[in-house]
Amino acid sequence: MEHPKNRLAEKISQGAEAFTPSDRIIADYLLRAYPLSLLQSASEIANELDINTTTVTRFFPKIGYGNIREARTDFRHDIAFMVNSPLDRFRTQGEESKITVDSLSEVMEMDLSNIQNTLSVLSQETVALFFELIGDRHKAIFTLGTRKEFSLAYYFFVQISSFRNDTRLLNPANLIDQLANIQPGEILVAFDFRRYSRFHEKACRYVSEAGGNVIVFADSPIAPAASLADCLFLVNTSGPSVFDSYTAGMTLINALLYKMVEMHSSDLEGKQARLDSLYEQFDVFKFQQ
Repeated sequence: MEHPKNRLAEKISQGAEAFTPSDRIIADYLLRAYPLSLLQSASEIANELDINTTTVTRFFPKIGYGNIREARTDFRHDIAFMVNSPLDRFRTQGEESKITVDSLSEVMEMDLSNIQNTLSVLSQETVALFFELIGDRHKAIFTLGTRKEFSLAYYFFVQISSFRNDTRLLNPANLIDQLANIQPGEILVAFDFRRYSRFHEKACRYVSEAGGNVIVFADSPIAPAASLADCLFLVNTSGPSVFDSYTAGMTLINALLYKMVEMHSSDLEGKQARLDSLYEQFDVFKFQQ
C-alpha cells in the first residue's frame, strides 16, 4: 500500500526546480512531520524552522496550492484519521439506530471486510521477513501496546510464549526501564493504532537506533511507528460505531501463529507437556484430563 504522503512528495518534486534554500527546508519539514505539519499555520511552521512567515506563505503556490489551507483540505482525510477522537466520531454518527439482528449482522460483515482488506495488502515478502525475524533464536522478543492496543500485544505475547521462553511483554507504566534491557539485534513488536501513543513511536525509534529489529502492526501507513518498521503489517480497523475494530488484527495474529506452530512444533509440544503437568499439580481447571 502506497504511503499517502507520497502524493505530497510528488507535489513537492514537481515544483522543486524553483525552490530556494528556504523552500527546501520547508519541503523537508512538511514531509518529515507529515501529516501533523499541515495542521500548523504558516507562522507556526516559520517559528519552528526559524524562517520568515512570508517565505512559508509563498511556498505553497510553488507546489500547486493557493495557500496552506488548500493543502490542508487536500489531505484532510489523512489528518482526520490521525487526530479524530471517538468523541468526534460520536458527534457525527447521527441519530441512534434500533438494535436488530440485521444491524448486528452488518457489524460482523464489516469485520469480515476488514479481514479481507487486510489480507489483500499482505505481501509475501512481509510474511517471509516476519518468520525470518521471529524464527531467529538469538533474538529475544519484546511486545508493546498501550491502551486498547495492549489487548493485541498481550494476546501476541501469550501465544508466542507457548514455544519461546525469551518473550517479554513491556509494561507502559515502566517502559523506559524495560527498554534499557533490549540488546542490539533483539526484536520489538509494536501495535500502533490511532490516536497513536507517543510511547510506540519513541520505543520503536530507540530500538531501531540501538541496532534492534522493529515489527509494527498499524492501521495506516501514516501511523508514526510505521516509518520505523523493518517489517510492517497494515490492519484494517473500520467500525460502524465510534470505536475502531481490532478483529482483523486478532485474525492476522492467529494466521501468523498458526504457521509458527508448524515451524516450532517440537518446542510447543515440550512446553505444553510441562504446562499440563503443572495444571494438574495446581488443580487449575475444573475438568482435568
